[in-house]
Amino acid sequence: MVFVKSLANNWLVSWHQDKTVAVTKKFNDPGWGPWSLKDGVQHVQPPIDVLQQMITIRIHLDASTASNGCLKVMPGSHKEGVMSQGFIDQYSKSHCETVCSAPEGSALVMRPHLLHASSKASNPGQRRVLHMEFSSYGLPAGVNWA
Repeated sequence: MVFVKSLANNWLVSWHQDKTVAVTKKFNDPGWGPWSLKDGVQHVQPPIDVLQQMITIRIHLDASTASNGCLKVMPGSHKEGVMSQGFIDQYSKSHCETVCSAPEGSALVMRPHLLHASSKASNPGQRRVLHMEFSSYGLPAGVNWA
């Protein structure tokens, strides 16, 4: 995915975990679900052991700063497992955030279920981020990561 935050596209994202993955087709396996279809692609919440085998790499095509709405994280929050929204709300009020300012061309590596958010840019300019997720988990035969 490519995220482009700019004067025309200046959004905020509240505290959340990335808990779903995209796959080429639906399959039956205990612990996988719920399923949803987004833009014609199957998405599903996998078991926590799958999320723990994944990493997200965010490559900063432009500098990411607090003033242009860079990523914020709550270090160690991924160790809590998959959280309900109520738990996320409580957790985010009682733990410290880290602002992930990053120079152009740098990369940030994190677990997808690490709590993260971003504010609207107070000084909007172009902030492009290439967001990729990788997993060592072996999907069932005939199913691929989408």
